[in-house]
Amino acid sequence: MAVLLPAGGSAFPVLGGRFDDGGDGAAEALRGLGRSRAVRAYRPAACVGASDHVAALEAALGWRPALEVEYDAMRLPPDARLASGRRPPETGFASGRAEVRRAGPEDLDALYPIAAAYEKAEVMTELHAFDPGTCRAAQARSLSSQIVYIATVGGRPVARAQTNARGIATDQIGGVFVEPEQRGLGLGRLVMEALVASILSEGRAASLFVKKANDVARSLYLAMGFAYVRDYRVSYFA
Repeated sequence: MAVLLPAGGSAFPVLGGRFDDGGDGAAEALRGLGRSRAVRAYRPAACVGASDHVAALEAALGWRPALEVEYDAMRLPPDARLASGRRPPETGFASGRAEVRRAGPEDLDALYPIAAAYEKAEVMTELHAFDPGTCRAAQARSLSSQIVYIATVGGRPVARAQTNARGIATDQIGGVFVEPEQRGLGLGRLVMEALVASILSEGRAASLFVKKANDVARSLYLAMGFAYVRDYRVSYFA
């Protein structure tokens, strides 16, 4: 087992072997961390990981979260084939009145409203305050180092799907968002298929986390071939 306690305040427990189920044995083993002065002084802002692992660490250290958000962790293997047969678009493609293409740093100003709307709707909780500067900087980094696909209508971005982490063999997808007034038109599927096709073309797997309460998104990902892996949780502390 391992526990990362970074200065930013987001704790990450990773338990394996006989501790993977996060049972009483895991919590008991993790209590040894309490002998560390640094751990006792640590004040978490969040605890992130498999639900069983998060619960075991919180029980061991007596942490009491103010809010818990539950997710399904999902994965698509690198040899998957999209039902649509979609291939990674090199210069973009049109579907109805929408155009789908890969975004770059030059799209930051146009894409920022989507990034801000996503953070306010999907990331911020009653414990958080939206920071425009931080949001803009995060989107700028994604456009420089991640894969970002957008759907535009009349030249204006109305949907986005991007990676937010690129591992050794797996890309993590995040930030999938469609403007409310544009939903129900298949734009979320279009940007997701373009992004996933790009990932698979590199021989890489794709993973993502979707809130358990988001039935529409979960249905889309299952239809695209993503499979449920395990429960995942983010606990927030006041």
